[in-house]
Amino acid sequence: MEKVIQCPICGDIDHCFEDNQGDYSSFMCFKCGYMSDTRFNKEHDKEANQNTAVLINQIKKWDNDREIYWYPSVVNMGKLGMIFPNGDQNDWKWNFAKVKPVKEHTEATKGYDNFLDIDNADEYEKDDFISAIKDMGITKDLNNAKN
Repeated sequence: MEKVIQCPICGDIDHCFEDNQGDYSSFMCFKCGYMSDTRFNKEHDKEANQNTAVLINQIKKWDNDREIYWYPSVVNMGKLGMIFPNGDQNDWKWNFAKVKPVKEHTEATKGYDNFLDIDNADEYEKDDFISAIKDMGITKDLNNAKN
């Protein structure tokens, strides 16, 4: 069952959701882009650190009330593109990289019709994840969405 909660990361009260799956709950804030799961505790974090990008580990946040970590989202929607955090722990933004057609085939692009254009990704402030997902086209306008 899904319900709206106050985001422990950005404080937003309109765009953060908890989805209870019985054994666990997952969380997603569409304002700041952070996500979590009740299984993302300190024990899980030790294992996750080995397989997670450096920046994501550097900017994860601890939720004292739930005793879980919240991580910035990486959203890969295939042909629609990818949204990911980019920068360093002191100065980062959301990037939305679009999928574009390969115009001239080289050895590196042989066999591919499209590529993820990371070099020309659109940038969004770290508190404006909602604009990135709207531009990607994966959500309709959320109630009370603030741009």
